[in-house]
Formats: sequence, structure tokens, C-alpha cells
Amino acid sequence: MNRARTLAVAVVVPCLLATVAAGTATGADVPAPAAAPAARPSVPHCVTMDGSDLNELYGVKYRIIGPSTCRTAVQGEKWVRTVSPWFTAPGAAGAVYPEGYRPSRPDPIDDFNSKFVSATYIQDRGTAQEKSITFKRKEVLRTGFVDPTSGLSYSAAVSPPLKSLAVGLHTSTVLFTLKAEHCDGLGTVREENCLPAGTFLWAVDTPFEVVPRPGQPAGS
Repeated sequence: MNRARTLAVAVVVPCLLATVAAGTATGADVPAPAAAPAARPSVPHCVTMDGSDLNELYGVKYRIIGPSTCRTAVQGEKWVRTVSPWFTAPGAAGAVYPEGYRPSRPDPIDDFNSKFVSATYIQDRGTAQEKSITFKRKEVLRTGFVDPTSGLSYSAAVSPPLKSLAVGLHTSTVLFTLKAEHCDGLGTVREENCLPAGTFLWAVDTPFEVVPRPGQPAGS
């Protein structure tokens, strides 16, 4: 043990013992240490049909709304929206593109990341309750992932925590904005392998439900 730390312990421990002994001798009560606040219970993780734990994968501590297995939020709790990721060829070697397309970065996933501008989240699109919020690339884009089965690279948009909604049924729509056309390096068909410049729909009117907190009526 470090010598300075050993000396400090040698001095402090006898002092503590003397203090406790004095309190016992005089009948004084020694106050019990304050109880630590109860930890907030962790939310159930979002596990996809293929067994992927999205909370673990993306490092999210909030309830996730996105895949068909994760469509329930809880009243009063913030939640996070995920959508299907974008896959590309693993690198420049072997990447193929539609005629005339020239990527801005050698690796297709870097080309996508460099052109990604923002993601827009619309709640209850087309209703009187419609609200939308846009987050810039640095706030939502997660990258550096490789699919273990296919070996493809991918990036995913993961929203910051969103405000709780009223109890009941809702929808969530997600739009992406790119500053230029991007192609994934996996094929030569623009309609299948490329994303356009500008803003476009990525996930349309995904339904989900907000339920009351356990033991609390829906209207409270």
C-alpha cells in the first residue's frame, strides 16, 4: 500500500474508534447514515425479431419506439425513436455504382455520413396534435457498425429523448435530409441503391401506444 495512505489510515481509524466509544459511554445516539435514494428502475429493452437488443447496441437508457416488437411507451416517460439503418458496401474495394455516379468519399458508408444533414421526427402526422422536430447529424447519426452476418457497414439515426405524449394511440414519421445524392455501393440500380438529395420519407406513420403508468388511471 502507498505509505502516505497507510499513515492516514493509521491515524483516522483510532480517532473514529475513540469517537464511537465516547458516544457509547455518554449514552449519545450515533446518527445512522442517510439512506441512498432509490434507483430509478430500468426500462425494458427493445429486442428485435432477430434478437438484437437495440438499447445495448445504441447505448440507450430510455424506452425505444421503432421495431414491431417495440411499440409501447409509458405515460410521463421520455422515449427514443429508432428506424431501420442504412447499409452500404463494406469499403471502396468491390463497391459498384449506377452509371455516372461518383461518391464524395472512397468508402460508401463515409459517403453516406458526409451527406447526411438531419432527421425530422413528426408525431401524429395529419392530425390536430401534429408536432415535428428536426435534429442535426451530430445529434442523431450513429455509425461505425458492421452487420455480423453480411459484413456490410451501416449507420443509424437514433433520436435524442423525446417528450412524453398523452395516453392513447399515436404515430411517428421520420424524414431524412441529404445534401447530395448517395448510393450504397451494392448495385447499379438507382431506384434500389441510391438516396436522393433533399428531404424524403424514411419511416411513414409508425403506430405506437402510450399506456398509463402502472397503478395510475389513464386520465390522471
